[in-house]
Amino acid sequence: MNVVSPNPLPPPTERMFENSGVGGIGKNPGTDTTDPDTYEYLIRSLIDDAKSFEESTLSPDREENLEYFYGEKPAIENTDDEGNPTSSSVVSTDVRDTVMAIMPSLIRIFTGPEHIVFCNPNYEGQEDLAKQQTQYLEYVFWEDNPGFMILHDAFKDALTTKTCVVYWYTDMSDEVKTQEFRNLSTEEFQVLLSEGAEPTEEPVPDPVNPDQIESVTMSWTVKKPVIKIQGVPLDEFRVARDAKSVDDAVLIGFDTTVRKGQLVALGYDEAELDEHTGVTRAFSRDREFRNEGLDETAVLENFEIRYGEYFIRIDKDGDGIEELRKICTVGDDHYILEDYPVQYATFAVGCPDPRSHTLVGDCPADLVKDIQRIKTNMLRGALDSLAQSIWPRTVFNEMLVSADDVLNEEIGAAIRTKGAPQETVMSLTSEFVGQPVFAMFDAMERLRQQKTGISDASKGLDPKALQSTALSGVDAIISGAQERIELIARLMAETFLKPLFKGLLREITNSPSQERTIQLSGKWAKVNPSTFDPTMRISVNPTLGKGSDISRLMALQEIKSTQLLIVEKFGLKNPVVGPQEIMNTVTDMMAIANVKNTSRYFKAIDEETMNQIMSAPDEPAPEMILAQAEMEKTRAKVAGDIAKADQTDKKLRWDDDFRRDQLALTSILEAAKIEAQFAVDVTGQELEAQEALNVRETE
Repeated sequence: MNVVSPNPLPPPTERMFENSGVGGIGKNPGTDTTDPDTYEYLIRSLIDDAKSFEESTLSPDREENLEYFYGEKPAIENTDDEGNPTSSSVVSTDVRDTVMAIMPSLIRIFTGPEHIVFCNPNYEGQEDLAKQQTQYLEYVFWEDNPGFMILHDAFKDALTTKTCVVYWYTDMSDEVKTQEFRNLSTEEFQVLLSEGAEPTEEPVPDPVNPDQIESVTMSWTVKKPVIKIQGVPLDEFRVARDAKSVDDAVLIGFDTTVRKGQLVALGYDEAELDEHTGVTRAFSRDREFRNEGLDETAVLENFEIRYGEYFIRIDKDGDGIEELRKICTVGDDHYILEDYPVQYATFAVGCPDPRSHTLVGDCPADLVKDIQRIKTNMLRGALDSLAQSIWPRTVFNEMLVSADDVLNEEIGAAIRTKGAPQETVMSLTSEFVGQPVFAMFDAMERLRQQKTGISDASKGLDPKALQSTALSGVDAIISGAQERIELIARLMAETFLKPLFKGLLREITNSPSQERTIQLSGKWAKVNPSTFDPTMRISVNPTLGKGSDISRLMALQEIKSTQLLIVEKFGLKNPVVGPQEIMNTVTDMMAIANVKNTSRYFKAIDEETMNQIMSAPDEPAPEMILAQAEMEKTRAKVAGDIAKADQTDKKLRWDDDFRRDQLALTSILEAAKIEAQFAVDVTGQELEAQEALNVRETE
């Protein structure tokens, strides 16, 4: 590993015992660990035993898997004197195909919108702190570190070579920043100087205003501790052979090669390092797979030094209780530079298929190596048969035929013969026998799917199912085929990511962290890691990777419909669903559709906006609006009927008055006729009769 943990050097009282300076473990001086020679002997013994375990047990299996992954096995058997193959050299890449088929699903599961892990509060009232800690841990993983590449490299290592290892530490190195400032006043320039900034060159004064600086370049040092996560190459990883987990391993660490200047920059004594400079450069097979251009005779050999960091459980003070100590060594003789007690080992080791009661388990590549070997042999045989059927071997009489003409491989080249061609040259025709081989390929592919559980359906695509199955049936088929991948994902989460985030939480709280203003869940927030609780339990998200995208989208559609129904019936101020919950649903639906920029379509709901929504006057319910409308319609109808009745009554009164006046006029005319005819005062008699009638009505 090309990164050295910049931990502070121990105080002078922790100075190590004097090393003998000779290579090898040396003679066992006894069993008393309080004796410096005995203690040093045990440390060297543990380191050398872990190295032996790596080289004799772990490395051979890992290198074989890598050879299958990169198509170098099964090896080519038939070669000429120069090493060139004399038959088909094709290799079936089943190991690589299986690993690469699992990788996209794992990456999708762990890089989706869901949280990988959760911080669980220890008591009531810690809910907000637990939420902030969860968000900050993911910020450290994804933003402060290349989280995607860490996951990619770890998953690829684990699926191919059984395990993956990461190491974390607090980077305390200073960062020097440089910036050019223009048109500064003398007061502003003095403020920069008081804050620790220094000019890299003489300031350029303003030719017009003597109290102003036209331009100046300032540099200052920023002390910002940053949590770093580093993947560990497996050929540099060291662990005790009886380790069951990271927490109980007697030894766990790494052994790498670094430049001497890196150690000097960390505060180590250069003269002390010079005694152990120079390493024997022997690259492992998996290192050569990673970088084919490595050269064991590199020019920096004399400037490099072997460096190791180990977490070892050993009783140094002789009280009978083993304590965990961090020990840093240099040189092939494991010269001890640092030795001090620590609380925990900063390693996380993941395995996609753990064996019971051991740290190193199995992987999908182990399951298909035999399939690749069988399919490769069948494929080579089929191609050799095809080649022989296309280019049959030739039998000729060398006494009658020119050998040079027969051996000439140019298409259409003539063959000179002294006799009848059919008697002097003959082709040994071979029949192509590849069809039965290709039929066996299908059988071997089905066997591979049974072993690994990886098929077209597990990748979300099964043409046979899509042609004749309903959508719910397709989803059930895909979900069932993805069960093996979900199991691998859960195992990697429990064995790898859960310890990683638990260690990050402890590292954050134990390091001299500073308050930061960062963006969490799309909102800017101040975070003070020194207030975090390192004892919070870390749990894996139980819904991580559950179901297909189709099933999750259908569930979210159902949730959205229910939310809108509640809002429609009870309004936005109901105690169940508000604008924020609806936005959460929409955001999750857009994330499934791979739309990350939700602000492009919806505005963020901040606290002020939420308060405005909740303080707005209540809108009447739809039933009330309908009732009011019906009342208005009834009121309008009644008013119309009343107006119509009034008009009718008026018309009736008008008709009565008209008929009465008409009757009175007719009576007068009739009376006039009678008076004229009979000379009688009819009008006077009628008046008397009317008065008599009125008197009777009054009585």
